Amino acid sequence: MPLWIARIGGLLAIVPLMMIVFGEPGRGPSGPREWTYLALFPFGFAAGYLLGWRWPVFGGGFSLACMAVSLVIVGRVFDAGAYAIWAVLCIPGILYVVGGLIRRRG
Repeated sequence: MPLWIARIGGLLAIVPLMMIVFGEPGRGPSGPREWTYLALFPFGFAAGYLLGWRWPVFGGGFSLACMAVSLVIVGRVFDAGAYAIWAVLCIPGILYVVGGLIRRRG
């Protein structure tokens, strides 16, 4: 059950992120730091959720790692109040890992 909740939650997280990325007009990233951030979040983060359909522990861990590293890159590590939405977006990743570990034991 946690895997299906993670799969549905992951899709619900990916769709608006990709709509923002591809729907926002603008100049784009201006340097290597911003390009790295963009590669990790939302693209690496979303790829982890998609990989989680087949390999839940790897996909969930990958998406969580991409989120953590992207927050370090932009210096948002200690700004928990302003970035609580990022924690909500990580719930499917946690469920992928937990569900995958439960499935391995069973």
